[in-house]
Amino acid sequence: MAQVSLQPSARPRPSVAKKTAYAANQIAVNMLWQAFNAVAVYDYVAYHGVSAVRLSTGLIVYGVLNALFNLVAGHVSDRTKTRFGRRIPYVAVASIPYAVCFALLFSPPRLTQAGLVVYFLAMTFLFDLAFTFAALNANALYPEMYADPRDRAYVSALQQVFGIVGLIAGVALSKSLGQSLGWSRMAWIFAAVAIASMYVSLWGSFETGDPVEPFRWREALWETFRNRAFIWYVVASFLVQFTTTLFTTASSFYTSYVVRLSPLQNSLFLGGIFVVAMPVAFVWARAAIRYGASRSAMVAIALYACIEALLLVDRSPASVLATGLLLGVPVAGFMVLLNMLLAEVIDLDARRTGRRREGMYLGVNGCIVRLGLSLQYAVMAIFFAISGYRAGASVEPPSAVEGFRLLLGLVPALFLAGAFLCMRVYDRMRSLSSGGVERS
Repeated sequence: MAQVSLQPSARPRPSVAKKTAYAANQIAVNMLWQAFNAVAVYDYVAYHGVSAVRLSTGLIVYGVLNALFNLVAGHVSDRTKTRFGRRIPYVAVASIPYAVCFALLFSPPRLTQAGLVVYFLAMTFLFDLAFTFAALNANALYPEMYADPRDRAYVSALQQVFGIVGLIAGVALSKSLGQSLGWSRMAWIFAAVAIASMYVSLWGSFETGDPVEPFRWREALWETFRNRAFIWYVVASFLVQFTTTLFTTASSFYTSYVVRLSPLQNSLFLGGIFVVAMPVAFVWARAAIRYGASRSAMVAIALYACIEALLLVDRSPASVLATGLLLGVPVAGFMVLLNMLLAEVIDLDARRTGRRREGMYLGVNGCIVRLGLSLQYAVMAIFFAISGYRAGASVEPPSAVEGFRLLLGLVPALFLAGAFLCMRVYDRMRSLSSGGVERS
C-alpha cells in the first residue's frame, strides 16, 4: 500500500504572513455561522412573530437531511482533481453564495407566517450548503499544510484568534447591530466582511498534492468508521459542540427574560467570553504541546461545566458579565484543541490507509455535529412546548424563566460528563497507539 508521509515536506515552510492570511478564513466561518445560531431564530420569533415550535420542528427535520450533505461534500472534495487542487476551488467558488444567502436570510419579503417559515428553511438550506463546501474545504487544508506539531499548534491558535474576532461579531454584535441598524443591513455588512476574509485566506493557502487513488464512497465510509480513535473523538466533539451551540442560541433568551441585559451589556457578556479567549488560545496551544491535546481537552470540558453552572444562581447583570468572562477560558480550549485533535485523528488514518482524507473526516464530523444541531432544536422545541414560553411577550411566566436557567446551567453538564468520558477513552487509546498504528 502506498504510504503517506506525515513529516513536513520539502516545500519551504510558509512564512508568518502566509500562516496569518490562511487563518483569516475563520472570520468568515465563525462570524456568519455563529450569527445565524445566535439571532436567526430569535429574529424570526421575536420580530416577525413566527411560531417558535413550528420553526424549531422544521429545523429538526432540515438538520437531519442537511447533515448528509457534509458526507457528500467531504467525499467529493477528497476525489476532486484539478490543476488548482482539491480544496481551493471549492473555497473560491462557494464563499460568495455562502455570504449572499446569509444576507438574504435576514432580508425576508412580506409573507404570511407559513410563508416566512418556508422562506427561512429554504434560505437556511442554501446558506448551509454553501457554508459546508466553503468551510469544510478551507479547514481541510489545515492538517495537510501543517504536519509539524508546533506549526500545527501555532496555526490553530492563530485560527482561533481570527475565529474569536468572527465570534465576537457573530455572537456579541449581531443582536445589538441588528436591533440598532436593522437586521438586513447588519447581514449585508457581515456578508461583505466574510467574502473579503475568505479571499485573503486563499492567498495563504496551498496544497501538497495526493497522488494516491482515493477510496470509493463505500470504502471511504468503512475505513473512516474503522478508526476507533475517530469514533471516540467525534462523540466527544458532538457533545461539546452541542452544549456550546445550545448556549449560543439560548443566551439571547436568557439575557432577555432571566437576567435582563441592555444591548450594550449583552454585547459585553458575549463579547467578553471571546476577548478573554483570544490570548488564552495560545496558552491552550502550549498546553497541548506539553501535555497532549486530549488531556488538555478534558480539563477544558470540566472547567466549562463548572463555570456554566453559575448561570443557575446569577441574579444580576454584574454576575452574568463575570460568568461570561470566566467562560472565555474553556471556550478558548475547545476552539484550539478540537481542531488539533481532528488533525491527529486524520494522521492516524493516513498511517493506516496510506491516504490523506481530510475531506471525509471533516464531512463525517460535520454531519454528526449537524445532528447535534437537530438535537439542540429538539431540546428547544420541547422547552418551548412545556415551559409556557409565549413568543413576542415582554414578560414571560416564571416557568419559562426558570426553564431558561436550567437550559443553560444544568442541561449542558449532563452532556459534558459524557464528553469527558469519551475524551478519556480517546486519550488512553492514543497513548497505546503512540508507538505504532492504531488498530481497529
